[in-house]
Amino acid sequence: MLTDRQLEIAEHVARGRTTAQIAEALGLSPKTIGNHLEKIYVRAEVSGRVELTRLLLEQGLAGP
Repeated sequence: MLTDRQLEIAEHVARGRTTAQIAEALGLSPKTIGNHLEKIYVRAEVSGRVELTRLLLEQGLAGP
């Protein structure tokens, strides 16, 4: 489904972190994180953060 990097970013999203917070944690620019998120949404067939979080929880890929 997702690459290791995409999954890492998606897990940050599921924990409610902002794009800026994810970028800082991973040492990347917010724009790069935004680009990753767009690709993640397409690959996971979701339209945004809420749907992505729900999908990760359903798949057991992220905890509460």
